Amino acid sequence: MKKLLLLTAAGLILQATPVLADHHGKGKFDEKFAKHDINGDGVVSEAEFLENAKKKFAEKDANNDGAVSKDEAKAAYEAKRSERKEKRQGKRQGRHSKRNFNQ
Repeated sequence: MKKLLLLTAAGLILQATPVLADHHGKGKFDEKFAKHDINGDGVVSEAEFLENAKKKFAEKDANNDGAVSKDEAKAAYEAKRSERKEKRQGKRQGRHSKRNFNQ
């Protein structure tokens, strides 16, 4: 069971790694890094990284049984996907509103 938890945490870590990347140069890197740097010392330790992975795991473990089933993982994926879609649509609507206002 402990090996399964560690493997799951490692998978979540690999999944979370792109969050540290500067997304399209929009200055999000510092914000994302600070989120992972819990104690604010300018570095992300393994413990801090794993703490964030544990939070992600807990978000996916809907029934709190200490394991993420395929259904729970799919539900979490779909929820995140919907969230990103709504965010994109909001940005598009904002751009369209600015265009219409400036015309």
